[in-house]
Amino acid sequence: MDANQAHLILCRNGVFILPDAIYKSLSDQSAHGFLYMREDEEVLTISAQRVVDGHRRALNARFRVPMFREAKKLAIVNLTDSVRVMVVS
Repeated sequence: MDANQAHLILCRNGVFILPDAIYKSLSDQSAHGFLYMREDEEVLTISAQRVVDGHRRALNARFRVPMFREAKKLAIVNLTDSVRVMVVS
């Protein structure tokens, strides 16, 4: 998966699954199997590196994010050291 290219995924009741290539990229970079997440107004940042004002969670491809509860489709942008997830209308 190319960096900085948006990929569309389905979301149901705030639950979505990262594509395998993005999950592998994050797992290769994560220390001790943890990710860091931060919710901004309309964007979720998932990073293998610590994020200011973010919280830590165990590495898993499945996410439940309440701010995406009404979303049907999400766009994921795979950056060098993090992933940005946002709603597509």
